[in-house]
Amino acid sequence: MDQPGITCISRRSFIAGSALAFASLGFGLYGCAEPADNGAAHVNRGKAAKRADQYFENGTIATVNDQDDIVEALAVKDGRIVFAGSAADGQAYKDVAGSVVDLQGSFVLPGLIEGHIHSGSPDFFDFSLVGLSTAEEELAAIKEYVDAHPEKDTYLGYGYMASLYPGEELEKGPKKERLDEISPDKPLLVYSFDGHGAWLNSKAFAYLGITPDTPSTPGGTIYKDADGGLWGTLADSAMSLTSKYPVNQENVADGLAAFLQGLNALGYTSLFTPPGNGFFPVPYEGYQALADRDELTMRVRGAGIVTSWQTDEDLAKLEELKKKYDGDALKVIAGKIFVDGVMDNESALLSEPYTDDPSSYGETGWEQDALNQAVAAINRTGMLAHIHAIGDEAVTMGLDAIEYAEQNVPDDDERNAITHLQLVKEGDVPRFAELEVTAVADPYWHFKEPQYWESKESPALGERAEKMYPMKSFADAGATLVSASDFPVTSNPNPFYAMQFGVTRNLVDGEPYGVPNITDMDDPAYLLWPEERVDIKRMIRSFTADAAWALGLEGETGTLEPGKSADFIVVDQNVLDADPLAIKDTKVLATYLRGEKIFDAAQATDPKE
Repeated sequence: MDQPGITCISRRSFIAGSALAFASLGFGLYGCAEPADNGAAHVNRGKAAKRADQYFENGTIATVNDQDDIVEALAVKDGRIVFAGSAADGQAYKDVAGSVVDLQGSFVLPGLIEGHIHSGSPDFFDFSLVGLSTAEEELAAIKEYVDAHPEKDTYLGYGYMASLYPGEELEKGPKKERLDEISPDKPLLVYSFDGHGAWLNSKAFAYLGITPDTPSTPGGTIYKDADGGLWGTLADSAMSLTSKYPVNQENVADGLAAFLQGLNALGYTSLFTPPGNGFFPVPYEGYQALADRDELTMRVRGAGIVTSWQTDEDLAKLEELKKKYDGDALKVIAGKIFVDGVMDNESALLSEPYTDDPSSYGETGWEQDALNQAVAAINRTGMLAHIHAIGDEAVTMGLDAIEYAEQNVPDDDERNAITHLQLVKEGDVPRFAELEVTAVADPYWHFKEPQYWESKESPALGERAEKMYPMKSFADAGATLVSASDFPVTSNPNPFYAMQFGVTRNLVDGEPYGVPNITDMDDPAYLLWPEERVDIKRMIRSFTADAAWALGLEGETGTLEPGKSADFIVVDQNVLDADPLAIKDTKVLATYLRGEKIFDAAQATDPKE
């Protein structure tokens, strides 16, 4: 609920008034107190002081408000900010505060918001291959687990990378025979790191009833060999055929609690979590169990899936989810639509053919009219459409569908979004601002990734691989720009890594790839389209104020202003002044949600110990 005296302008109004001026805004010293009842000015300092439970001082506090003001102190009452301003103006709050916290010169930001993350606790899988860099390492890890657990009836893993395998496997994914050698008698299934592929052995195909004659879903592929037999992998929407494969659902709430604690330690206080492609549902029951136990340490916003082959059924399920999960802590607000696939499978939908396969433009499971109707139907329910689009033609389809909804849904003010955005036509960029479409970017991918860009993206896209993932263009056009990890596609959702990627468009950490770190942000080896670099202020907004607006939370969180929830983080360096190559080194010291400390680095234990 908007607080008296707090103005929440529309994103369109804000864009119109300040898009061009954004880059020149400075950080001034700002002081304000909680608006009094009925809008009257506070003149009784004693009365103001009585309204503070906690007082935070001696810090550099970035409010991320419309003026990007910096303040020295915060006062909190009943989980909400009642004062943000100078130390002198805050003295009355300090005098009678229940507790006074000395920030000791630390830097404070609003609680961070994850714009697109899958709720995939490692507890849901038997093993993970994330971080392994060769096919041999992956196969050895799978064999080690299977050999160590002969008591299990089925095996389920996550994280293979098709780009590590040779020849035709690079395109189709690894063969089933590799898994048959490891587990000849029991079903074994491994999902790809990007959530768009499933690798099965022969027993897993049989367990699921998938044969060479099984029809695929629209926009999906059941890969076959030259003789028409099952190759070993399913791509994109065909992964829905694995939905009945056993997943560890024991202790889901506890697994989620650990997952959220990890995100709290990275500075997150809110997230948006959509379902994945066929196999990665949102564990709403687990989230609700945590909420019922008052143990949900995150403000969660979620989505349901809407497919092209059972749209009406999916829309009905989506409305049920909306009714069932409609609280402050947990709320379903969106319908997730996959317009295309991914670059790994060359199923991303392009406007021009793939360079290494001139006969292919990629895939979509949607006709434009059906997509138009689906987006409009989602908006009519009062929910936003959250659209997966990797290729530039898929982005156009998404924008066209949103434009249709704008024109055909009365009073449509839903904040629709398109995510991933690997390739975008130049002419489509301004449409994001014109249609108030949120650009949900994945800055973790905005560089030439070692062992991947050269082996996959460059051959597949040719010259287009030099101009992937626009970001500054969206900001310059006045679009709402939100950052996200797409975890577990990105294995480390550290937001300060993302901020450095956005600022440098270059390698952040060479260790996972076995390459040296760069010492110059202009080092050409991994530098991708440097003209699309975004300044640190905009990167921060993409995790705070703009992300809050995109999720309809701007009246509640995203900035540090009186009336807002006291969601904030304390970190060990002023990110605004940090060397661009040192942004990633930022450490979270404490995380607060509604004024309650939900992470304290001083008391945290190393999970490796």
